[in-house]
Amino acid sequence: MMKIKPNWAIALICGSGFMVTSHVIADPAQTIVDDPSGSAPTEVEVKSAKDQIVAATRAFDQQAKGFMKKVRALKDRKKMMEMYRNERPSPADAITLILKLAKESPKAEGVEKGLTWGIQRANPDQLKEIGAILLAHHKDSSSLGILAMSYGRMRQGGEAELKEIINNARDEKVRHGATYYLASKLVKSEATKAEGLALMKKLAATPGIDQSNPQMLAQAKGQINVIENLSIGCTAP
Repeated sequence: MMKIKPNWAIALICGSGFMVTSHVIADPAQTIVDDPSGSAPTEVEVKSAKDQIVAATRAFDQQAKGFMKKVRALKDRKKMMEMYRNERPSPADAITLILKLAKESPKAEGVEKGLTWGIQRANPDQLKEIGAILLAHHKDSSSLGILAMSYGRMRQGGEAELKEIINNARDEKVRHGATYYLASKLVKSEATKAEGLALMKKLAATPGIDQSNPQMLAQAKGQINVIENLSIGCTAP
């Protein structure tokens, strides 16, 4: 089972309200008003996908900020961590709504932005759904780079998903990033270390990368140097 590093938990507690909104979401698709004549309430508006997503994500973010304010007020780090683990709001309902709207109208205004919002908050199953929609309907999206980063930071798994991004994303920098994350994962295991090093070298040798993505080239070269030096220092007795 894939596990995501809880790096963002520390960032949140140390001062960022980054991941927090209401996990109790009323149906935002409909607006109901009371008729002053006394008759039954009447539906007067059906909200767009964008409006529903904005309402859901904004509500969750507001709830999260309020929660993190309470966490930081505790001062004691142990109590802060305990409160965060046990009481933090869940974005599950907001992400469920976004996925529902994305499946109904994947190209509707606001959907891609909503999916991007969900990437860094989704559980592994939701992340797979988000990735499938982006790769099917938003292959040009730079959001696939954020998706690749999320898979790259997983402690376990994510290799298959990174390969899918490499093979299907149309944004060159997204493919570079996904390749880097995949190679970085592969070199951590002795069984796939050679494969990972070869992939990192292939990335560094990509034609034009020195002009189109010099930062990624520098990272790849740095990793190659580290991997090769470690290999030299770990020779068998």
